[in-house]
Parts: sequence; structure tokens; C-alpha cells
Amino acid sequence: MFFPITFVMSILWIAVFSYLMVWWTETLGRTIGLAEKPEIMGLTLIAAGTSVPDLITSVIVARKGLGDMAVSSSLGSNLFDICVGLPIPWMLSIATGSKIEVKADGMFCSVLMLFAMLIAIICIIAICKWRMTKLLGCSMFLSYFVYLAVALCMGLNFISCIFDK
Repeated sequence: MFFPITFVMSILWIAVFSYLMVWWTETLGRTIGLAEKPEIMGLTLIAAGTSVPDLITSVIVARKGLGDMAVSSSLGSNLFDICVGLPIPWMLSIATGSKIEVKADGMFCSVLMLFAMLIAIICIIAICKWRMTKLLGCSMFLSYFVYLAVALCMGLNFISCIFDK
């Protein structure tokens, strides 16, 4: 009977804690000298802070033998972030007449790399006959760390995206 209220309240709590997490991360970035590189803080601290709860819940349900639920949980939370978490603040900003500036250095390379990783993971899932195996888990970890390393190198200007100006 109270589920609409509890749902709205949970979204509000998430918004409050998300704001605090970004604020604390910005403060830490300024403290350690990465104020000009917010993508570094986003790729490391914020990504870990938002992914660890998903990891914990996925591990709990997977240990109970509900592997499908674990995978669905991780995919569903990311879809929710992309389909609700990104557009709502942008729509609110547009409605109030504000502008949001997005720095997109290396964005095309990042999206291209993520798409290539998606294709590779689908191929590995097919090789594993659509079952959760150690090979699948290790390949997912490896692909994430390769992406993280390349994205951090682009963020720190060690390498540059060939599609940038």
C-alpha cells in the first residue's frame, strides 16, 4: 500500500547520497591535485563507489544459486543509471533554462572501446555455452581493467584518441 511513497523516498535518498559522493570526490580531487581531471576521479572512486553495492548483491544471490538474478541485477542497475539517472537531471536543467557543458575529449574512443568489449564479451559468453564460468568471469575482469587502463592513460594525456581534434 505504501510502495509508491517508499519508492520515491528511496530515489530521494539515492539522490542525496549521490550528491554527497560527488561533492566529497571533487574535494578529494582538489586536495590531491586532480581538480582539472574529473574523469580520473569518476573512473576510479565514483565508479567503484557505485559498483561495489551491485557486486555485493550479485555475489549474495549468485551464492544462493540464482545466477540469472545476479546478472539481471547488474545489467538492470546500469540500465536504470543510463535511462533514468542521466536524463532526469538533464531534463530538469533544460526545463530551468540552464546549460550543461560536457567535455568530450576521448569520448568517441571510449564508446568505441566499450562497444568492442561488449562484442568480445558476447562472443566469450557464446564460447562458454551461455553459462557462468571462470573463463567468463576472468575475461570480464580483464576487459574492465584494460578499459580502465586505457581510459586513465587518455585522461592523463599519456595517449590520445585518434578521433579527437
